[in-house]
Amino acid sequence: MLDLRGQLPIRLYVPPYQKRPPSGIVGATIHYTAGSPTASVEDVARYQVGPNAQETFSAIAYTIVVPSSGVPALCHSLDVRCWHSGARIGGVSRNVSHVGICWIGNDVPTAAQIEGLRRAVRWCSDQLGRELAVEGHREAPYATACPGIRFKEWIDQVRSYR
Repeated sequence: MLDLRGQLPIRLYVPPYQKRPPSGIVGATIHYTAGSPTASVEDVARYQVGPNAQETFSAIAYTIVVPSSGVPALCHSLDVRCWHSGARIGGVSRNVSHVGICWIGNDVPTAAQIEGLRRAVRWCSDQLGRELAVEGHREAPYATACPGIRFKEWIDQVRSYR
């Protein structure tokens, strides 16, 4: 895992993400960028804190991002409550209960990215000492095309991360 914590662009004058108790993390929500598969993690971070971002993110919205190389990049520690999902299930925000893991691309992840997603979920599971449920962002349920309209073709490969 490539550790990029503290090295990515942030939005100045916006409060940083809050902390969350890792004991409350029960799953991983898989996202995609819906953009160029050649973008870098730094490109995604720069966009998300820039003037054209859809939300006023203080930093990249995901704990882990998997670029085209398939090598997962750790963007935040597990105790950082990133703003990766607006879904609330049973009164609990997915930003509290789930790790946001994003692959860079717009159709389906490459074989390297699927393996990178598996490695990312496995790493989170190992760090937390328990298995995690894996869901696509739209399965929360949440009105979005994320993590891609064809996600059902590959998500089970990520779910079998053990």
